[in-house]
Amino acid sequence: MKISLLFATFSGYLAAFGMIDRPQTPQDRDYVVERVRIPGGDDGVILDAELTFPRGHDKVPAIVLITGSGPQNKDEELAGHKPFLVLSDYLTRRGYGVLRYDDRGYGDSTGDYASATASDFAADAAAALAYLQSHPRVNAERTGYLGHSEGGYLAPLAQQHTPAGFQVHLAGPALPLLPDVMTTQVADIARAEGADDETILKEVHLVTGLTEILKDAGSPEVVRDRLPKLLKKAGADPSTIKENLSVWATNWALDYSRFDPRPFLQSLDVPVLALYGEYDLQVSAVQNAPAMAELLSHPQSETITLPGLNHLFQPTATGRVGEYMRIKTTIAPAALEAIGNWLDRVTAPE
Repeated sequence: MKISLLFATFSGYLAAFGMIDRPQTPQDRDYVVERVRIPGGDDGVILDAELTFPRGHDKVPAIVLITGSGPQNKDEELAGHKPFLVLSDYLTRRGYGVLRYDDRGYGDSTGDYASATASDFAADAAAALAYLQSHPRVNAERTGYLGHSEGGYLAPLAQQHTPAGFQVHLAGPALPLLPDVMTTQVADIARAEGADDETILKEVHLVTGLTEILKDAGSPEVVRDRLPKLLKKAGADPSTIKENLSVWATNWALDYSRFDPRPFLQSLDVPVLALYGEYDLQVSAVQNAPAMAELLSHPQSETITLPGLNHLFQPTATGRVGEYMRIKTTIAPAALEAIGNWLDRVTAPE
């Protein structure tokens, strides 16, 4: 599920001019802030990044933040909120080094976003962690990945390249994107918007049809030829068809139609914190949390569903996507504390 680009951009302008209250956005960052440009996972990819450290000279545990789906800047900016800026501020003040970066081909990072796959994005995250581990302020043995949403798919893949000492997954799927996560997502969102059973069933059938097209297709060109026919039959207008082609007629989508995260999650031999929001309509806690708990084997791993929170870990009573902009809170304090408390335990000196 992608929020309209126009919606997100407009709300971003409103927030910039103070018309939307975002009380958690840090105004005075009284710690070390370094702007760095680091090599990504492929030749020609340079990631524009920001490093934050507590003041002092001691080596500290540190973490790389991995954004969710769609082109994202280092703040993971959405609907006037800057979740990764808020999260990095909280963790830095708590004693951690934090590295966050613009996705390849977006913001000030180089490379081609449109042609990239999950493996490419994971390679970028692995390169970011390798850089972090080499930094003189960082305790290399106590470094990790934190991925939000799709970032939960990417962190275990990045682990294959640059091993981390721990991982944090925020609304990270434990099941394949297609059809499992997407089927539940479209049904839950439609239901929250008041759709009847017939409409919900049509949405589910669309995901089934999309999955079949992607699994049979050998290239984005085949998807570009076949998908419009499916969407037209469902009554989609030209703009909706164009928007869907921009997402699904890609190598990224072809890869995800065949990707199963479960073997990668099972292979993790480090502590993992998997947090979910009770009212997440994009990555269902009901569907994914039990699967994640079964897959994670390290004794310090935890799978927790936080009550009353949505996909962004904002407080909500419905989880509806349209509320993201209207909710003032960027990340609920309960979610921040859960992350910080767990990190303190797994990074503590033995």
